[in-house]
Amino acid sequence: MSESIIDTQDWPLVHYVMPEQIPDSEAEQHIAALQAVLDRQQPFVLIFSGVEMPRDSAHFFRLYKAWGARTKEAQKRYCRGAVRVEPDEAIRRSFWRKALRYLTTRTIPYPYQVVASQDEAEQQAQRWLEDIH
Repeated sequence: MSESIIDTQDWPLVHYVMPEQIPDSEAEQHIAALQAVLDRQQPFVLIFSGVEMPRDSAHFFRLYKAWGARTKEAQKRYCRGAVRVEPDEAIRRSFWRKALRYLTTRTIPYPYQVVASQDEAEQQAQRWLEDIH
């Protein structure tokens, strides 16, 4: 179930394609998939793509916010960073502006970067993984 939501085949690279919508009936499965990554208690990098935010997914966002608050220390400990793949330059700039707001408010407890390609994402992930403190 969770492997279809989050791809961990390339561990410690974790791939998550944000769906267009997360129906209420699937929201808990997405949170469980995220939790399963943290439950490994090993360093990883999240590489994600897809839509910026799923539409009509309020239940998912409520669960995600609560999960994020509950697991902030584990995220900080195990997630070496998150890389967003966005080939479109204008959209990439938009993501960066939003990401800077999140980073400056300390909403996410790990480094975050927006890149143009999967190759760039994997290169950044490797740099973060090699820089284990």
